[in-house]
Amino acid sequence: MVNYLEPDYSDLPGRRVVPQNYKQEAALKEGVDVSIITPYYNTEEIFLETFVSLQAQSLQNWEWVIVDDGSTDQESVSRLARVAGKDPRIKVLRQVNAGPGAARNTSFRNTTGRYLCLLDSDDMVEPTYLEKSVWFLDSNPEFAFCNSQSVVFGDQEYLWTTGFERGKAHLQANSGPPISVIRRTAYADCGGFDESIRFGHEDWDFWLAMAKAGHWGYTLPEFLQWYRKRGDGRFEQIMRSGDVNNQFEALMRRKYDGLEKHFPEPVRRHPSPFETINTEALAVNPLAANPDGRRIMFIVPWMVTGGADRVNLELVEGLTGQGHQVTVCATLTASHVWEHQFTRLTPDVFVLPNFLHPSDYPRFLAYLIRSRKIDTVLVSGSTIGYQLLPFLRSVFPHVAFLDMCHVEEPHWLNGGHPRFGVGYQDALDLNIVTTSHLADWMQGRGADRERIRVLYTGLQSRPSGDAAKSRSRVRDELRIQAEIPVIVFAGRICEQKRPVLLAEILSATRDQGLVFRALVIGDGELRASFEALLSQHKLIDCVQMLGTVSHQRWLEVLSAADIFLMPSQYEGISIALLESLAAGVVPVVARVGGQDEIVSGDAGFLIPHGSDELQAYVAALAQLLSDPDHLRAMAKQSRAVSLSKLSWEGTIRNLQAIFDEAHQLRLSNPRPVIGLAMGRELATLAFEYKRLGEAVDWLWRSKDANASSSAAPAPIPINGLVRLWTVVSSSRLGSALLRSTRLRALARWLLDKLEARHRSAGHGQ
Repeated sequence: MVNYLEPDYSDLPGRRVVPQNYKQEAALKEGVDVSIITPYYNTEEIFLETFVSLQAQSLQNWEWVIVDDGSTDQESVSRLARVAGKDPRIKVLRQVNAGPGAARNTSFRNTTGRYLCLLDSDDMVEPTYLEKSVWFLDSNPEFAFCNSQSVVFGDQEYLWTTGFERGKAHLQANSGPPISVIRRTAYADCGGFDESIRFGHEDWDFWLAMAKAGHWGYTLPEFLQWYRKRGDGRFEQIMRSGDVNNQFEALMRRKYDGLEKHFPEPVRRHPSPFETINTEALAVNPLAANPDGRRIMFIVPWMVTGGADRVNLELVEGLTGQGHQVTVCATLTASHVWEHQFTRLTPDVFVLPNFLHPSDYPRFLAYLIRSRKIDTVLVSGSTIGYQLLPFLRSVFPHVAFLDMCHVEEPHWLNGGHPRFGVGYQDALDLNIVTTSHLADWMQGRGADRERIRVLYTGLQSRPSGDAAKSRSRVRDELRIQAEIPVIVFAGRICEQKRPVLLAEILSATRDQGLVFRALVIGDGELRASFEALLSQHKLIDCVQMLGTVSHQRWLEVLSAADIFLMPSQYEGISIALLESLAAGVVPVVARVGGQDEIVSGDAGFLIPHGSDELQAYVAALAQLLSDPDHLRAMAKQSRAVSLSKLSWEGTIRNLQAIFDEAHQLRLSNPRPVIGLAMGRELATLAFEYKRLGEAVDWLWRSKDANASSSAAPAPIPINGLVRLWTVVSSSRLGSALLRSTRLRALARWLLDKLEARHRSAGHGQ
């Protein structure tokens, strides 16, 4: 999948070496899920790229009906015959040249699939395009068709994000490429393509015909289709001649006069109370088992920039490198900026909210486990992943289920995901934690220590190349003299990292007359206030904010640094810390989580929380900044610690051994049996909990996680408001009303008034 921040337009799906090939287990007797419709006319060798992209589809239950629309080039005709001979699912029909619309209608009449995919003979799709589109339409019956955002390549290169959300604006202009997946019944309802339109824009007319028939579509927020722009193409040549576009627009206005008044406007439905959890998938897609290793599913919250996310990414890389096949399912709506990194390792990546109604998460996960023959499921940081464990366990008793946790989060959900790991331990064959500290923490809250395994995460990405040259180059770029010591901080600028204390440490160190340059890498909700503190402490001249940088740039900055400073409130073992050790950058960090399991006294400084920790940080920095020989000795020891304790190969070996042990325990000491009815009911409750949580989330005001008092604040008397909100949100009309920004603002104002009155009565903290 394309990196939408830095797109590579040469990484075509039809030329890509796919890290995982999808093969049907056997010829299917069931019906076809999707029929691909392609008009073909004298297409050059680029047609082979279209063919390759379809062969690589994760949904293999398709047929491809290609209509040769009177090709005159014999080599093109022969090429089509050769391709058709490679796959029995391909059917080729021939007709006298009648235009692409007529070819598509001919193809439609010879298809059998539940859905139809419009795909031209020179375009391509990403491996999961068909599967996500079919599941979107199965999960969202209010829509008649769907497509995705597009990568436009060839004579022009850009990303196209506009789609069917434009609705009635399609009366003025088309939305983009015709690549789409359509309900068979909708195609029939609109009468198919107007065969009199032979030279471009036939898809524009088709979408308006769909709207006239009462159907409309949705554009998936992923770049799953590749549309080839050709300067010598038939459509482009016609568009350059005369006033064709304006004339066609006028034709559309006349043909669909009055459509604007009743243009269909479907929207993705909101969850209803206690929605029924369906367990049976409509799609049929049994794939061949992995002959070289396990089939593993990761259930993660997102694919974003972060330490736990980098661990997930590198675990996937290590496992696929050993022959295992991996599926990744992300459960939260987010800007998944690292999704392309995961798809580089495995094409089997799914962001569930992008294409599924929430109540369909359980049956889609169950479908994937059946389809891929997944034997191992690892939950890593996904709340809904934990909550669906009883359901998945009830359906798949032969699968091993594990979770992986990095750090307890005392100010979120009474411990965060490790608390879920304790609560759901009876549905897990093993818990994996990355520190002994966390294993002890979980045991202290009731977990069975015998079912917890510690997996230290080594480093897959270490500094490479000539470190001295890199150090000199980066310092030149940042205008830092060679003799100036560099302190670096990396992380999200949020309460967990204690940016106020960070500013105080740097200020007090500077006030002792010590010379240094500090580099701060990261962004976050407290960045503005942190920069204000830097100004207040007059640190602007010695502290440089670099913002969010790529991982490669972070490693380059490390090569120019001497000291890693991070006074966190809590951590597991910071990935940034591990990478600093590997680069020989001496850590001065908080003694929290499992960091004392990695950092020894001769390789860095661990500062405990307490009333004198500011002085302790300053003393440690002063010792390093004033004694270059001591700094170099500790840097050497930091590298030695990294090499001895943080072997990436060892991490992957240990993880595979943990998977093996989980399967052994599943047989020798199985977890309690969960019935399907109970599993389905618990899944229903999980989504009801999610629905209600989202419905009332706006009512709750965020509290300071680092408040000086540990006493819980007295509750605000808003129970009546919450009950009212919950009841009203359960109806369709109420749900629509409560999306009103004015109503939400009024409720927020009322909540503020209630809280103020409550505090003035003496109940405030």
